[in-house]
Amino acid sequence: MKNEVDLFDKSLAMAEDYEEQLAKNQKKSDALILKDEYDQVVGFILKDELFGIDILNVEEIIKPVDFTYVPNTKEFVMGVINLRGKIIPIVDLRLKFGLVKKPIDIESRIIVAHMDEYTVGFIVDKIERVYYIEKKSIEPTPPNIPQTIEKYVRGVGKMDNKIMTLLNIENLLKEGGGLN
Repeated sequence: MKNEVDLFDKSLAMAEDYEEQLAKNQKKSDALILKDEYDQVVGFILKDELFGIDILNVEEIIKPVDFTYVPNTKEFVMGVINLRGKIIPIVDLRLKFGLVKKPIDIESRIIVAHMDEYTVGFIVDKIERVYYIEKKSIEPTPPNIPQTIEKYVRGVGKMDNKIMTLLNIENLLKEGGGLN
């Protein structure tokens, strides 16, 4: 029997009592408060900036694997991988956003995101953690966002000591994830 490699990054496992703690802080005992008042997002780093993707669109997070190059694709499409029988395009978000390419290193991860019929793996510099962001602290996209990424941003989440750029995964997947 061939040894299987576990690609899932277990370092992102959250404390199970985190939702309960948030609910207590809001002086409500119902854990459903989170769905109505908070967005749960996977935070990741690209060139020292914090970005986030809604956790409902994240299928899994894996360590980088070898991919197969596909000719005649856009420069940000690194290739495709076969993930448990499903062919998934791999996009380097740095290149997609017009940033300088960075070699894949030990902290790099692939976020496998999906929406409707689209599934794409995005290479990011580093995964931070899962964040709960109050919906009332999410503001519209500021006017100073570079035009190269403006259509992929749905807003900015303000936290105690951080600001996170929240990505519009629908636009990112539909426009940026295909092989064309």
